[in-house]
Amino acid sequence: MKALIPLLALFFSFSSLAQVVRGRVMTERGTNASHITVSFRNTANAVITRADGSFDIRATSLPDTLVFSAAGFEPYEVVVTEKTIKDPNFEVVLLDARGALSEVVVTVPYGTVKRSKEVGSSTTRRKLEARVSGVEMSAPHTSSDIAVRGYASLGETPSARYATDKKLNIPKRQAAVDSVAPRSKLLSAGEVNDFNKWKMWEDFNADAFKAWSGHWNLHMRTRYSVQLVNTDNTAIIGQRVYLVNRITRDTVWSAVSDNTGKAELWAGLHGTEAAKEDYIIVSGSESLRSPSPFVNGMNRMRFAHPCNLSNRVEIAFVVDATGSMQDEIEFLKLELEDVISQTFADNKELDVNVGSVFYRDQYDEYLTKHIPLNNDLLKVLNFIKLQSANGGGDEPEAVHEALRVALDSLQWSSEARSRLLFFILDAPPHDSDRDEVIRQMKRAAAMGVRIIPVSCSGGSKSAEYLMRCMALATNGTYAFLTDHSGIGGAHIEATTDAFTVESLNGLMQRLIRQMIYAVPCTDEKIAAPVVTLPVNTVKVKIYPNPTRGNLVIESEAELKQVYITDFTGKILMNLTGKGKHSWSANISQYPAATYLVKYVTKDDKWGGEKIVKVH
Repeated sequence: MKALIPLLALFFSFSSLAQVVRGRVMTERGTNASHITVSFRNTANAVITRADGSFDIRATSLPDTLVFSAAGFEPYEVVVTEKTIKDPNFEVVLLDARGALSEVVVTVPYGTVKRSKEVGSSTTRRKLEARVSGVEMSAPHTSSDIAVRGYASLGETPSARYATDKKLNIPKRQAAVDSVAPRSKLLSAGEVNDFNKWKMWEDFNADAFKAWSGHWNLHMRTRYSVQLVNTDNTAIIGQRVYLVNRITRDTVWSAVSDNTGKAELWAGLHGTEAAKEDYIIVSGSESLRSPSPFVNGMNRMRFAHPCNLSNRVEIAFVVDATGSMQDEIEFLKLELEDVISQTFADNKELDVNVGSVFYRDQYDEYLTKHIPLNNDLLKVLNFIKLQSANGGGDEPEAVHEALRVALDSLQWSSEARSRLLFFILDAPPHDSDRDEVIRQMKRAAAMGVRIIPVSCSGGSKSAEYLMRCMALATNGTYAFLTDHSGIGGAHIEATTDAFTVESLNGLMQRLIRQMIYAVPCTDEKIAAPVVTLPVNTVKVKIYPNPTRGNLVIESEAELKQVYITDFTGKILMNLTGKGKHSWSANISQYPAATYLVKYVTKDDKWGGEKIVKVH
């Protein structure tokens, strides 16, 4: 008996340490997943899910990794912690197996991607080749050349509709989906940030997009940019800024300063002659009595505020889930899963919160579904996995309702450092909802929610113009899928001079890094996200570097244009003097950070160098 007492004590001690993880497994169709093996990676402990998908498994130490596996499903791993034990709704969604896979190597402009194809598929192996060499797509931008590459080549007018498959509600170029097993890092994409090529946007507005600006009654031309700093010349993030009509005292536009302390304000949105109006910029207790439109440079406001940097980051993904998205949505879901997971992994020091909205159209099975912003990675991923594409039936969709739900129901906070909304879609709103979309766009700007539209296959120039205006209005940027991956239907290239082909996955992660980065209040070292500069074609010397403000730029060859931009590429200064070899500039009014000096050669090639501004 005496010998048994220590053994019983050891048993009860072990039992008190062990904890039970209870949960449920579902398929991506929302049904219960029975007979799934659930095991801990670091122990031999394993159980099988019941008929209702539920399971109980004993954990001896936490955190640990649960592994879910079964024939017919993709294996999946989830890290469980003490928080998981307390979660009464711990659920895992498993994806169906993407088939027995054999490797197909496809060369695309942004690198060699290993693709998978179903063994035994009757679909003939497709030979997908890059249409260009290198990574930069170039397009001429004279009026006639734009017409060929833009809407005129497709026979579009502002009132015309695409001859797409939307009315039939069938997938576009379905062979691409059948022949390639969905995986992340396959979709190819490009970006056009019109803040980085402002003069070009002004030209396009008056030419290639003129008909569409009239159609939407939307004119993003009269721009006021303002840089907010404190007395230590540190960027002030998350502060409200207002553009006010001096005569009527009406607020024309409101915005929130971004992660670099900048805000974008707009006048003459509906085509009124804003240049003749008299405005003031107001923020807090300060005002700027005679602000300059961006054509004359960036405005600056200084405040006696201490540096106060929030660690909260908010990111939403709003996705068109109508039938016309069937050719790409399964790929997109996997891209989002990877991007979201990587964002959590790369930013453990930040409070990352993610939410999502999926939307269809009137009279469909549903209009919107959403999950509010939260820091529970598994719940967000489960929500996205459970979505599918169906419904629709005509080209326009319920874009206005998707925006309204995203702004009203995701529970954005006022203290977040960054608020990003990736808007993934292939169709514009209904014409009857135009004014409501513009109202929601202005609301997003006032809330500090930066919209990053991502245009998918079957898109139109009408939608492109609206999405680019939406990006400009909210201090975002415009992205679009391309044909280079061979996945999905035909994609319309953006109207621009050149763009870099990237993986959509890499592009989204790059934009997130750029838009959530901020110089820490206590960090003496000035750093920034990795910046990809154009290959220098001439020798350019910039000194002193680092600098407190004054700098000299010297080139061995004549240059057409020299710009100073922030690390995202947004133009801050345009240095005049065509054909010069030497320029002087002063960036002392800007916060300590990494900046770029970009230049254009006589043969229209770009180059750039980094410059560090210190306190």
